[in-house]
Amino acid sequence: MQTHSIRHWLILAFLILCWASAIILTRVIATELTPIWLTAARVSSGAVALILYRVLIVKKPWSLGRHHIPWVIWLALISSAVPFVFLAWGSQYTSSAIAGILIGTVPLSVLGLAHFLLPDEKMTRSKALGFLIGFAGLVLIIKPDNAPSSSEHTLQLLGELAIFFCSLCYAMNTVSSRMIPPADNLDKATAVVATSSLLLLIAGLALEPVDTLLAAPAHLWLILIYLGIVPTALATLMVFVLLSQTTATFLATSNYLIPIATALGGILFLGESLTWVVWLGFAIILAGVAISSRPGRRAGKQQA
Repeated sequence: MQTHSIRHWLILAFLILCWASAIILTRVIATELTPIWLTAARVSSGAVALILYRVLIVKKPWSLGRHHIPWVIWLALISSAVPFVFLAWGSQYTSSAIAGILIGTVPLSVLGLAHFLLPDEKMTRSKALGFLIGFAGLVLIIKPDNAPSSSEHTLQLLGELAIFFCSLCYAMNTVSSRMIPPADNLDKATAVVATSSLLLLIAGLALEPVDTLLAAPAHLWLILIYLGIVPTALATLMVFVLLSQTTATFLATSNYLIPIATALGGILFLGESLTWVVWLGFAIILAGVAISSRPGRRAGKQQA
């Protein structure tokens, strides 16, 4: 049974605040910048921060080799390039509160992926039951209703599905980050964020005019710089640190509190509200995650 120190829990709390603030601030600026340029600017500022820190302050030999290249490209895609674009696009059509709840389904996806990809995190009976219960809560939140079809309703549903796909990417990243060959955590974070930045800049220059980004007001740039340095650069580094010392399932427990922090932030700062059906779906998802976290018969040699 693996134990987790106070340091591990503090890193987890830091990640919760990072990701909750990122969801809320992405919602704030999602209607002012295109999803690709919003994401490219966010990730690029994080990449610059990591590269400068790595080159100017941490002066030691580079620990990544050629065998890391496929892993770096894969993690660059699923950790930031793809999910951040989907989050930015979906945030235009749904509230940050609902976005946080949908991101909170990551532990359920991690359960299934970890069972097949990580030998030390196999599915147990309680995990399977929790997965099914949590999935029912997810369906309750994003299910199509019986109201007459409209373009606004369709966009809202597509936005919710886009953010749920974002959560699937995060789950795959959580599992894949434990499988990458050993290397220095800072080097892995720098390589992944820099590669993601490069891919997004290429996509942005190829698909969209850069005028909207260059003409963005100062307050948007401040938000983008924060999103790049804290929830992207620092958070990516902390993910590698945490996964090198704990498990993918432990990291996924951050999603207990991300929806709560995001919902409270959306309600307090953005004036958002949630229907009782969404709250019920959220409660069912939390119940599913809680049940899946209980040790089962096969969990004795794994983690608490």
